[in-house]
Amino acid sequence: MNVFKIVIGFILLISSGAEYVNAGRQIGSFYSPVIIFMCLLSILAGTWLIGSGFTIKKFKFKSVNFIKFLIISIVTFASSAIFNLGSERTPSHFIKINGLEIPLGNCIIGNKNIIPDLEERKEYCKCFVEKITNQPELRQKFKNQLENNKVLDVIQDVYSKPSYSYLKIEDCIKSIEMKWTDKLVNSMKSNWKKQLTGTEFEETNDIDLYCDCLADEYQKFPLDVVTKDNFFESDKASDIMDKCSDQSIR
Repeated sequence: MNVFKIVIGFILLISSGAEYVNAGRQIGSFYSPVIIFMCLLSILAGTWLIGSGFTIKKFKFKSVNFIKFLIISIVTFASSAIFNLGSERTPSHFIKINGLEIPLGNCIIGNKNIIPDLEERKEYCKCFVEKITNQPELRQKFKNQLENNKVLDVIQDVYSKPSYSYLKIEDCIKSIEMKWTDKLVNSMKSNWKKQLTGTEFEETNDIDLYCDCLADEYQKFPLDVVTKDNFFESDKASDIMDKCSDQSIR
């Protein structure tokens, strides 16, 4: 029995279940083909590691043993996902600010792929809710969402509307070293595909090529530049979209 393989297999399945929940929450869907494909690969890899660790003879995928260890792997993955899904829905890390008691747990967890350092994520989330709640009209508008564990929804709303640019949310991340990661890029592409699927643009352009092109072009800039409020309104962003539109025409 190879204990090392067995331990690595279970660690892979448990961490994959947690990452599935985290990625699904970030892109707003647990049914993204990219995420599901990566999960299936993780389950198969975990099955092979655990199965070959327990089996003295050569472990074969087309065998009764494979089915047995596949079921064990699926149960382990699902248990980890369910546990993380439940724990992330539980409000945590409360902060009292401007008369409101706001849980920052989901914000802290949801930004870990963009801001790796835990303490920096806490400061970013605290800074964000402070800027929102400093404005009486916004404090009233977003009060229910902020107090009901939906800070991530408020962040998405604020970043998507130029009318909120006066808040200077970018000040919250000036001191944070933000880096491009594969998970972040895949999440962005999944979001774009979700928005473009079923539109007139899809009838004339290959959205996979378009999204891949956008991701490649945006990565030529530092991440903190791309996340600024005015970047997507700039001539640079407009040129990128025109270029990718031309390259993805069917």
